[in-house]
Amino acid sequence: MMSYDLRRLIGQLMVCGFPSPYVDSHVEQLIREYHVGNVILFSRNIESFDSTRHLTQQLQQLAQDSGQTQPLLICTDQENGMVSRFSKDVPGFPGNMALGATGDDKWAYSVGHMTGAFLALAGINMNLAPVLDVNNNPLNPVIGVRSFGDNPKRVAEMGVAMIRGLQESNVIACGKHFPGHGDTHVDSHRDLPRIPHHLGRMKRIELHPFEQAINQGLPAIMTAHIVFEQLDADYPATLSPKVLQGLLRETLGFTGVITTDCLEMQAILGTVGVGQGAVMALLAGADMIMVSHHFDLQIEAMNAIYDAVVKGQLPVARLEEAYGRIQRLKNSLRAPLNALEDRLPLLRAQALDLQQDVSQHALTCLYDGIGLKTELGPTQDFPIPQKVAAIFDTGASPMIAAGPETVNASVVQNIQAGLLGVEVRGFSVNEALDNAEEVLQYDWLIYLSRTLSPIQQDISPLLQSHPYSVVWLLRTPYLFPLFKEMGAKRIYALYENTPWMIHAALGALLGQKTWGSLPVEVKHYPRGYQGCAS
Repeated sequence: MMSYDLRRLIGQLMVCGFPSPYVDSHVEQLIREYHVGNVILFSRNIESFDSTRHLTQQLQQLAQDSGQTQPLLICTDQENGMVSRFSKDVPGFPGNMALGATGDDKWAYSVGHMTGAFLALAGINMNLAPVLDVNNNPLNPVIGVRSFGDNPKRVAEMGVAMIRGLQESNVIACGKHFPGHGDTHVDSHRDLPRIPHHLGRMKRIELHPFEQAINQGLPAIMTAHIVFEQLDADYPATLSPKVLQGLLRETLGFTGVITTDCLEMQAILGTVGVGQGAVMALLAGADMIMVSHHFDLQIEAMNAIYDAVVKGQLPVARLEEAYGRIQRLKNSLRAPLNALEDRLPLLRAQALDLQQDVSQHALTCLYDGIGLKTELGPTQDFPIPQKVAAIFDTGASPMIAAGPETVNASVVQNIQAGLLGVEVRGFSVNEALDNAEEVLQYDWLIYLSRTLSPIQQDISPLLQSHPYSVVWLLRTPYLFPLFKEMGAKRIYALYENTPWMIHAALGALLGQKTWGSLPVEVKHYPRGYQGCAS
């Protein structure tokens, strides 16, 4: 094979990102000179729906002008909830754990279908979703509310429904993170997690959603940068022939495209490195190599693959096999439905209705210490407020996959938007404790929990003393028993810090019915638990 042809072949296996919301020199060089055939978009690339559509059209034209005969796969992580790449002019939707709290996979299908419709209209033809991980570790810093829950059967049902919705909107679904990232306490963005579970346990739990999705025709799977010690003690799944070729291909019978997670994550970058990682992933059985951010590392990966082929360490046949699978995936795409463009205003309206319905069915009231339903009557509503104190915990670690967080300012703004004319003031925990007398004068006290572990400060005096103290669990439902012991008058699991879930929680305080139930087991409280009278 001529070196030029080899370079083209390697480029077609790459998934690369770039820093700009327009076609910059970075991505232009990747496509023109390195023949990269697949692109990933992040929030940094997406300013508005119209600009995204323009960007994807320009990218496709650039690829066509550069001699590529098939369209680019343009992908993104539109998981919804806390991990969302949509611009603010596109209605967003509750994420996976919120969907799990609805208890009905019809909502997962509807959200998948509507998400796919907007992605397809924007020119994004592959969604790196859904997350099929079973979250059975309360301290999981990377998955958590990105999972549908801790029950493998329910995760599978929700995942398959979402896949069907995406695919029916002509967007390729990609299940992740194989063979399961749900039982780690280490974020693979930061380090290399290790899991000791034996295969029998993994078949019952971690593998079940993937197996069900594969049986229903899942076209693509993303690997996890995790060492599963009982499967391969030496290499993370992304680099392991035993996991990708043995378990995924041979045992589970997956014939679709395997893509790596980003090789710039520390689990790979900080161990074998991006270049060697790219070669090892292809040798293990991966088809697409993802390097999401830095140009030098993208070039390093492609050069390492080229050198490995030239030296006889990586067979050209392995690259051609991967290329064939990617081409079949691209061939599965139907032509864009431009007629949908005329339906965009109607689609937005339908999406906002869906957003509201799902949020109300997901919001989970876990405790009501004010108006427990008795023979005297139903649950008492909070009084209409004039002043609301919003208290933020401190030291919360970010969910890296979600991107930059501005939760303090945005939550206050969203509360103000939901309570027009009401004064809303944000306090850190320490500010609230130092100004307790002032805080107790506010009509409502809302404590916003976004940590995974118990807070360091004791806020029980505020929660106990204020007659209308409420806790919103924005990041995890697992801390519910702690806040109940601290004396909060009402506790809700929102599962995310999004405007739509905050709006649903405000509505509940003013008397709207809540429908959600716990999608995970929490200490002393079973899956399916609802703690408030309806």
